[in-house]
Amino acid sequence: MSHRPRLAGDGRLLVPGKVVYDQDDFVRVRLTDDLADPFEWTDDRLLLPESFARTDFRDKRAARRWIGQHGAVDRLGAAGRIDNSLDFFGKPEPPIEEIWEHVVDIETEQANVRWHLTTLERLSAHREDRAWDPAWGQVVIDSPDGELIVGGPEAGVTMASPLLADPRWLPSDAYDERLRPFVELQSRLRAATDGWPTVAVGDGNWSTMTAARARVLGSTWDTAIELASVLIEPYVAEAVERRFTFVRESRETGTGERAVLLPREERTWRSILLPTYLQLFEALRRITEGEPGAAICRECDRPFLVLDARRRFFCNDRERTRHTQRERRRRLQGDPVEEDA
Repeated sequence: MSHRPRLAGDGRLLVPGKVVYDQDDFVRVRLTDDLADPFEWTDDRLLLPESFARTDFRDKRAARRWIGQHGAVDRLGAAGRIDNSLDFFGKPEPPIEEIWEHVVDIETEQANVRWHLTTLERLSAHREDRAWDPAWGQVVIDSPDGELIVGGPEAGVTMASPLLADPRWLPSDAYDERLRPFVELQSRLRAATDGWPTVAVGDGNWSTMTAARARVLGSTWDTAIELASVLIEPYVAEAVERRFTFVRESRETGTGERAVLLPREERTWRSILLPTYLQLFEALRRITEGEPGAAICRECDRPFLVLDARRRFFCNDRERTRHTQRERRRRLQGDPVEEDA
Protein backbone atom coordinates (compact mmCIF):
# COMPACT_ATOMS: atom_id res chain seq x y z
CA MET A 1 0.00 0.00 0.00
CA SER A 2 1.33 3.41 -1.00
CA HIS A 3 1.17 6.33 1.44
CA ARG A 4 1.37 8.89 -1.35
CA PRO A 5 0.97 12.49 -0.15
CA ARG A 6 -1.51 14.75 -1.89
CA LEU A 7 1.26 16.94 -3.33
CA ALA A 8 3.32 14.04 -4.68
CA GLY A 9 1.39 13.62 -7.90
CA ASP A 10 2.95 10.94 -10.08
CA GLY A 11 6.47 11.50 -8.75
CA ARG A 12 8.96 8.64 -8.79
CA LEU A 13 12.47 8.14 -7.41
CA LEU A 14 15.51 7.11 -9.44
CA VAL A 15 16.84 3.72 -8.36
CA PRO A 16 20.56 3.23 -7.60
CA GLY A 17 22.41 0.62 -9.60
CA LYS A 18 25.63 0.55 -7.57
CA VAL A 19 26.54 1.80 -4.09
CA VAL A 20 30.08 1.80 -2.70
CA TYR A 21 31.91 3.35 0.26
CA ASP A 22 35.39 4.74 -0.42
CA GLN A 23 38.31 5.06 1.99
CA ASP A 24 37.22 8.57 3.07
CA ASP A 25 33.73 7.39 4.11
CA PHE A 26 32.09 8.81 1.00
CA VAL A 27 29.06 6.99 -0.31
CA ARG A 28 29.19 6.81 -4.10
CA VAL A 29 25.87 6.08 -5.74
CA ARG A 30 25.45 5.38 -9.45
CA LEU A 31 21.87 6.01 -10.56
CA THR A 32 19.97 4.03 -13.19
CA ASP A 33 17.03 5.06 -15.37
CA ASP A 34 14.69 2.82 -13.38
CA LEU A 35 12.02 4.48 -11.24
CA ALA A 36 10.37 3.32 -8.01
CA ASP A 37 7.50 4.46 -5.80
CA PRO A 38 9.16 5.87 -2.64
CA PHE A 39 5.86 5.85 -0.75
CA GLU A 40 5.56 2.07 -0.53
CA TRP A 41 6.50 0.25 2.69
CA THR A 42 10.22 -0.26 3.18
CA ASP A 43 11.60 -3.74 3.88
CA ASP A 44 11.34 -3.07 7.63
CA ARG A 45 7.65 -2.19 7.11
CA LEU A 46 8.18 1.49 7.82
CA LEU A 47 7.61 4.63 5.81
CA LEU A 48 10.64 6.20 4.18
CA PRO A 49 11.20 9.02 6.75
CA GLU A 50 11.09 6.59 9.68
CA SER A 51 13.35 4.01 8.05
CA PHE A 52 15.86 6.70 7.06
CA ALA A 53 15.89 8.14 10.58
CA ARG A 54 16.59 4.74 12.14
CA THR A 55 19.29 3.38 9.80
CA ASP A 56 22.90 3.26 11.00
CA PHE A 57 24.88 4.64 8.07
CA ARG A 58 28.16 3.93 9.87
CA ASP A 59 27.38 0.26 9.31
CA LYS A 60 28.63 0.14 5.74
CA ARG A 61 26.95 -3.12 4.83
CA ALA A 62 23.58 -1.97 6.16
CA ALA A 63 24.02 1.47 4.56
CA ARG A 64 24.83 0.04 1.13
CA ARG A 65 21.83 -2.25 1.33
CA TRP A 66 19.49 0.55 2.45
CA ILE A 67 20.62 3.06 -0.19
CA GLY A 68 20.57 0.39 -2.87
CA GLN A 69 16.95 -0.41 -2.03
CA HIS A 70 15.60 3.08 -1.31
CA GLY A 71 17.77 5.68 -3.05
CA ALA A 72 20.47 8.28 -2.57
CA VAL A 73 20.28 11.04 0.03
CA ASP A 74 21.82 13.77 -2.20
CA ARG A 75 21.96 16.48 0.44
CA LEU A 76 23.49 19.03 -1.93
CA GLY A 77 20.88 18.56 -4.62
CA ALA A 78 17.80 18.51 -2.38
CA ALA A 79 17.86 22.01 -0.90
CA GLY A 80 21.27 23.52 -1.56
CA ARG A 81 24.27 23.54 0.75
CA ILE A 82 27.21 25.93 1.08
CA ASP A 83 29.47 23.48 2.86
CA ASN A 84 30.75 20.95 0.36
CA SER A 85 32.52 17.84 1.61
CA LEU A 86 33.83 17.12 -1.88
CA ASP A 87 35.87 20.34 -1.77
CA PHE A 88 37.03 19.65 1.78
CA PHE A 89 38.43 16.25 0.79
CA GLY A 90 39.76 17.54 -2.53
CA LYS A 91 37.55 15.28 -4.62
CA PRO A 92 36.43 16.10 -8.17
CA GLU A 93 32.82 16.66 -9.13
CA PRO A 94 31.13 13.29 -9.73
CA PRO A 95 29.66 12.32 -13.11
CA ILE A 96 26.09 13.50 -13.70
CA GLU A 97 24.72 9.98 -13.18
CA GLU A 98 26.44 9.63 -9.79
CA ILE A 99 25.98 11.14 -6.34
CA TRP A 100 28.88 11.31 -3.89
CA GLU A 101 28.40 12.40 -0.29
CA HIS A 102 30.11 11.93 3.04
CA VAL A 103 28.50 9.86 5.77
CA VAL A 104 28.55 12.94 8.05
CA ASP A 105 26.32 14.79 5.57
CA ILE A 106 23.89 11.87 5.57
CA GLU A 107 23.83 11.86 9.38
CA THR A 108 23.13 15.60 9.36
CA GLU A 109 20.02 15.03 7.28
CA GLN A 110 19.04 12.14 9.54
CA ALA A 111 19.14 14.49 12.53
CA ASN A 112 16.90 16.92 10.65
CA VAL A 113 14.31 14.21 9.94
CA ARG A 114 14.42 12.96 13.53
CA TRP A 115 13.69 16.48 14.79
CA HIS A 116 10.72 16.74 12.44
CA LEU A 117 9.32 13.35 13.50
CA THR A 118 9.61 14.28 17.18
CA THR A 119 8.06 17.71 16.63
CA LEU A 120 5.23 16.32 14.52
CA GLU A 121 4.38 13.80 17.24
CA ARG A 122 4.17 16.55 19.87
CA LEU A 123 2.09 18.78 17.61
CA SER A 124 -0.22 15.88 16.81
CA ALA A 125 -0.66 14.85 20.44
CA HIS A 126 -1.74 18.39 21.35
CA ARG A 127 -3.71 19.32 18.25
CA GLU A 128 -6.92 19.59 20.30
CA ASP A 129 -5.76 21.47 23.41
CA ARG A 130 -2.79 23.28 21.76
CA ALA A 131 -0.82 22.80 24.96
CA TRP A 132 2.87 23.38 24.33
CA ASP A 133 6.08 23.35 26.33
CA PRO A 134 8.29 26.16 24.94
CA ALA A 135 11.31 23.89 25.50
CA TRP A 136 10.01 21.66 22.70
CA GLY A 137 10.57 24.53 20.27
CA GLN A 138 14.15 25.18 21.32
CA VAL A 139 16.50 24.38 18.45
CA VAL A 140 19.76 25.61 16.95
CA ILE A 141 19.49 26.20 13.20
CA ASP A 142 22.85 25.62 11.55
CA SER A 143 22.73 28.02 8.61
CA PRO A 144 25.18 29.46 6.06
CA ASP A 145 25.29 32.59 8.26
CA GLY A 146 26.02 30.81 11.54
CA GLU A 147 24.04 28.97 14.18
CA LEU A 148 20.77 30.75 14.94
CA ILE A 149 19.18 30.18 18.35
CA VAL A 150 15.42 29.56 18.26
CA GLY A 151 13.68 29.57 21.63
CA GLY A 152 14.86 30.46 25.11
CA PRO A 153 16.13 33.81 26.42
CA GLU A 154 18.77 34.08 23.67
CA ALA A 155 16.34 33.48 20.78
CA GLY A 156 17.29 35.38 17.65
CA VAL A 157 21.01 35.48 18.43
CA THR A 158 23.44 33.93 15.94
CA MET A 159 26.42 32.10 17.40
CA ALA A 160 29.82 32.33 15.76
CA SER A 161 31.86 29.28 14.84
CA PRO A 162 33.13 27.40 17.91
CA LEU A 163 36.66 27.86 16.57
CA LEU A 164 36.31 31.65 16.61
CA ALA A 165 34.93 31.59 20.13
CA ASP A 166 37.63 29.39 21.63
CA PRO A 167 40.74 31.35 22.70
CA ARG A 168 42.89 28.24 22.31
CA TRP A 169 42.57 28.55 18.53
CA LEU A 170 43.44 32.24 18.36
CA PRO A 171 46.99 33.55 17.88
CA SER A 172 48.50 34.63 21.16
CA ASP A 173 49.01 38.18 19.95
CA ALA A 174 45.36 38.45 18.83
CA TYR A 175 43.71 37.33 22.03
CA ASP A 176 43.63 40.37 24.23
CA GLU A 177 41.09 42.17 26.38
CA ARG A 178 39.23 43.46 23.32
CA LEU A 179 38.30 39.89 22.41
CA ARG A 180 37.38 38.77 25.91
CA PRO A 181 33.72 39.97 25.80
CA PHE A 182 33.18 38.21 22.47
CA VAL A 183 34.67 34.94 23.68
CA GLU A 184 32.76 35.07 26.95
CA LEU A 185 29.48 35.76 25.11
CA GLN A 186 30.01 32.85 22.75
CA SER A 187 30.94 30.58 25.64
CA ARG A 188 27.75 31.57 27.46
CA LEU A 189 25.62 30.97 24.35
CA ARG A 190 27.20 27.56 23.81
CA ALA A 191 26.51 26.60 27.41
CA ALA A 192 22.90 27.85 27.19
CA THR A 193 22.18 25.71 24.12
CA ASP A 194 24.13 22.63 25.17
CA GLY A 195 22.10 19.53 24.39
CA TRP A 196 19.64 21.30 22.11
CA PRO A 197 18.78 19.63 18.79
CA THR A 198 20.36 21.12 15.68
CA VAL A 199 18.62 21.42 12.33
CA ALA A 200 20.88 22.20 9.37
CA VAL A 201 19.67 24.37 6.50
CA GLY A 202 21.33 25.34 3.26
CA ASP A 203 21.56 28.37 1.04
CA GLY A 204 18.44 27.20 -0.76
CA ASN A 205 16.14 27.73 2.21
CA TRP A 206 17.68 30.34 4.44
CA SER A 207 16.15 33.57 3.14
CA THR A 208 12.81 32.95 4.88
CA MET A 209 14.23 33.00 8.41
CA THR A 210 15.06 36.19 10.28
CA ALA A 211 16.20 36.96 13.82
CA ALA A 212 12.81 38.53 14.55
CA ARG A 213 10.97 35.36 13.56
CA ALA A 214 13.44 33.23 15.51
CA ARG A 215 12.52 35.10 18.69
CA VAL A 216 8.90 33.91 18.53
CA LEU A 217 8.85 30.68 16.51
CA GLY A 218 8.48 27.46 18.46
CA SER A 219 7.28 29.08 21.68
CA THR A 220 3.61 28.07 21.21
CA TRP A 221 1.73 25.31 19.38
CA ASP A 222 0.82 27.62 16.51
CA THR A 223 4.31 29.09 16.13
CA ALA A 224 5.78 25.57 16.27
CA ILE A 225 3.59 24.77 13.25
CA GLU A 226 5.13 27.79 11.53
CA LEU A 227 8.66 26.76 12.51
CA ALA A 228 8.19 23.28 11.09
CA SER A 229 6.68 24.79 7.94
CA VAL A 230 9.67 27.09 7.41
CA LEU A 231 12.06 24.15 7.60
CA ILE A 232 9.97 21.81 5.42
CA GLU A 233 8.96 24.25 2.69
CA PRO A 234 12.21 24.37 0.63
CA TYR A 235 12.27 20.59 0.20
CA VAL A 236 8.61 20.52 -0.81
CA ALA A 237 9.13 23.38 -3.25
CA GLU A 238 11.91 21.40 -4.90
CA ALA A 239 9.91 18.16 -4.83
CA VAL A 240 6.88 19.56 -6.71
CA GLU A 241 8.96 20.91 -9.61
CA ARG A 242 8.28 19.14 -12.87
CA ARG A 243 10.62 18.42 -15.77
CA PHE A 244 9.49 18.84 -19.36
CA THR A 245 10.93 16.93 -22.29
CA PHE A 246 9.84 16.40 -25.89
CA VAL A 247 9.57 13.01 -27.60
CA ARG A 248 8.43 11.84 -31.00
CA GLU A 249 5.86 9.06 -31.10
CA SER A 250 4.24 7.28 -34.00
CA ARG A 251 0.64 8.46 -34.37
CA GLU A 252 -2.08 8.14 -36.97
CA THR A 253 -2.95 11.52 -38.46
CA GLY A 254 -5.19 12.75 -41.27
CA THR A 255 -2.31 12.26 -43.64
CA GLY A 256 -1.31 8.82 -42.40
CA GLU A 257 1.10 7.60 -39.74
CA ARG A 258 3.61 10.22 -38.64
CA ALA A 259 6.25 10.67 -35.92
CA VAL A 260 4.48 13.36 -33.91
CA LEU A 261 6.30 15.65 -31.48
CA LEU A 262 4.73 15.39 -28.01
CA PRO A 263 5.54 17.09 -24.70
CA ARG A 264 6.22 14.83 -21.74
CA GLU A 265 5.80 16.13 -18.21
CA GLU A 266 7.30 14.13 -15.37
CA ARG A 267 8.35 14.48 -11.76
CA THR A 268 11.53 12.52 -11.10
CA TRP A 269 13.57 12.72 -7.90
CA ARG A 270 17.25 11.91 -7.38
CA SER A 271 17.10 12.39 -3.60
CA ILE A 272 15.12 10.45 -1.01
CA LEU A 273 14.84 13.71 0.94
CA LEU A 274 12.23 15.08 -1.47
CA PRO A 275 9.61 12.31 -1.03
CA THR A 276 10.59 12.17 2.65
CA TYR A 277 9.67 15.81 3.17
CA LEU A 278 6.50 15.43 1.14
CA GLN A 279 5.38 12.84 3.70
CA LEU A 280 6.50 15.03 6.59
CA PHE A 281 4.49 17.90 5.12
CA GLU A 282 1.47 15.64 4.63
CA ALA A 283 1.62 14.80 8.34
CA LEU A 284 1.89 18.50 9.27
CA ARG A 285 -1.00 19.32 6.97
CA ARG A 286 -3.15 16.62 8.60
CA ILE A 287 -2.39 18.05 12.04
CA THR A 288 -3.62 21.51 11.00
CA GLU A 289 -6.78 19.79 9.70
CA GLY A 290 -7.38 18.32 13.15
CA GLU A 291 -6.28 14.80 12.18
CA PRO A 292 -3.41 12.82 13.78
CA GLY A 293 -0.15 13.24 11.88
CA ALA A 294 2.37 11.34 14.01
CA ALA A 295 2.51 9.20 17.14
CA ILE A 296 4.89 7.33 19.44
CA CYS A 297 5.03 3.58 18.91
CA ARG A 298 3.74 1.87 22.05
CA GLU A 299 6.40 -0.83 21.75
CA CYS A 300 9.63 0.69 20.42
CA ASP A 301 8.88 4.19 21.79
CA ARG A 302 9.97 5.95 18.59
CA PRO A 303 7.93 8.45 16.54
CA PHE A 304 6.23 7.43 13.31
CA LEU A 305 3.90 9.12 10.83
CA VAL A 306 0.14 8.63 10.89
CA LEU A 307 -1.07 9.23 7.35
CA ASP A 308 -4.27 7.18 7.61
CA ALA A 309 -6.47 5.77 10.39
CA ARG A 310 -5.14 2.21 10.00
CA ARG A 311 -1.83 3.05 11.63
CA ARG A 312 -2.17 4.79 14.97
CA PHE A 313 -0.46 2.92 17.81
CA PHE A 314 2.46 0.92 16.36
CA CYS A 315 5.04 1.75 13.70
CA ASN A 316 4.78 -1.73 12.12
CA ASP A 317 3.23 -5.15 12.61
CA ARG A 318 6.37 -6.56 14.22
CA GLU A 319 6.20 -4.05 17.06
CA ARG A 320 2.46 -4.63 17.37
CA THR A 321 3.07 -8.38 17.75
CA ARG A 322 5.78 -7.84 20.37
CA HIS A 323 3.48 -5.54 22.32
CA THR A 324 0.58 -8.01 22.14
CA GLN A 325 2.76 -10.89 23.34
CA ARG A 326 4.16 -8.86 26.22
CA GLU A 327 0.68 -7.69 27.29
CA ARG A 328 -0.57 -11.27 27.13
CA ARG A 329 2.21 -12.38 29.49
CA ARG A 330 1.29 -9.56 31.86
CA ARG A 331 -2.35 -10.66 31.85
CA LEU A 332 -1.35 -14.21 32.66
CA GLN A 333 0.71 -12.89 35.56
CA GLY A 334 -2.21 -10.79 36.81
CA ASP A 335 -0.48 -7.45 36.15
CA PRO A 336 -2.41 -4.42 34.80
CA VAL A 337 -2.18 -3.99 31.02
CA GLU A 338 -2.33 -0.97 28.76
CA GLU A 339 -5.57 -0.61 26.85
CA ASP A 340 -5.72 0.99 23.39
CA ALA A 341 -7.37 4.41 23.50
